[in-house]
Amino acid sequence: METQQQAPEAAAKDRGHEIHFTVDGEPYETLERELTPNEILRKYAGKDPATHYLVQIQGEHRISYQGKGDEPIKMHNGMRFQVISTGPTPVSAPAP
Repeated sequence: METQQQAPEAAAKDRGHEIHFTVDGEPYETLERELTPNEILRKYAGKDPATHYLVQIQGEHRISYQGKGDEPIKMHNGMRFQVISTGPTPVSAPAP
């Protein structure tokens, strides 16, 4: 019976653990254990998933979430993300 009483306490402690991560170099924190790329784009980067996607940076390795915006990401401390725009790149007009 003791195990049953300890399990909810352990679960509550887990939910209270802040996870620190960055998006485009800006620090953020969450209590969520999983977030989708689209949630990160909307809530933390303030970007529209229709015109942006998320890339996770792991050293030299990159994980693209393009086309996978609703797939959950298990969040861990120190994760780094970059926002990529899928829209056209503005070009400056030539000088007259």
